[in-house]
Amino acid sequence: EKFQERLLAHMKANTAERTFGFYKQNLSVLMRYVPLASCKLGSVDPALIENFIQWRLKEKVATVTVNHSLRTLRRALHIAKEWRLIRDVPAMHLLPGEHERETVIDEPTLTKMTEWIAKAYPSSIMHRLLPFLVDTGLRITEACMLQRDHVTFDDGNPVSVRVVKGKSKYAKREIPLTARAAAALTACLAKSRSEWIFTGKGGRKHLTRHYPSETFRVIRDAMNLDQDTVLHSTRHTFCSRLGNAGCDAFTIQKLAGHSSILISQRYVHSDQEAKQSAIRLLDTLNQKKAPARVPSDKVIEI
Repeated sequence: EKFQERLLAHMKANTAERTFGFYKQNLSVLMRYVPLASCKLGSVDPALIENFIQWRLKEKVATVTVNHSLRTLRRALHIAKEWRLIRDVPAMHLLPGEHERETVIDEPTLTKMTEWIAKAYPSSIMHRLLPFLVDTGLRITEACMLQRDHVTFDDGNPVSVRVVKGKSKYAKREIPLTARAAAALTACLAKSRSEWIFTGKGGRKHLTRHYPSETFRVIRDAMNLDQDTVLHSTRHTFCSRLGNAGCDAFTIQKLAGHSSILISQRYVHSDQEAKQSAIRLLDTLNQKKAPARVPSDKVIEI
């Protein structure tokens, strides 16, 4: 409980507003469990964590809700370790069965979505924003906060965008643009009457994350798409496509701005064709003739 004030001050200065809100909310839940709130940081052990889990489950909350608290506790203890307040962080396992939305939006579906929104809401910016998100992997807040100064141009054409502030220090990155993303960005720049790229009605104010999220739900429901298809699916689609194309985890991390390489690793696929190609390469190396050996009775002068 005494550590909480210092921790929140650190998180407020080093995380995005929504991330800070997440940690603050879940820290308040952790503080409601008196044995944990009154415990010394170095005395938090697996047994105490398990007791907290059982106490939380008795409140009839969802698995994902309990896991949010565990993620917050784990993050807090890792920071305490970085500050040398404790030596080690106890093992902490998330509860199984947490529902994850991992829908990939394929090209035919994306085309139908953009065509539907362009016809139903001609003045909406969403038919430009959706393909841009799929081809850049930007978080919706990152896209909403893009400015003209964040775009790199070559001969008058946009070639990349820079994220200058984000969820973590890893969020700062530069993403090259596909032809489709560049076209979407160019169209939105022409419509904007301010420094922002993706603007609302009038073109003077940047979009807030609320409008794209709500509009996406309208599109999904109108087209009877799976309920697991959410706006974040555009980012998941971006990473999945990179993985399917053979991109390595480190490159995916740099492009997506993941805080951990473990997140990026999930998108790296080792398909059968890649495995067979690797074995064929070994075969080629094995078939190369070994260099001739020099007889041991010969003396070579150097």
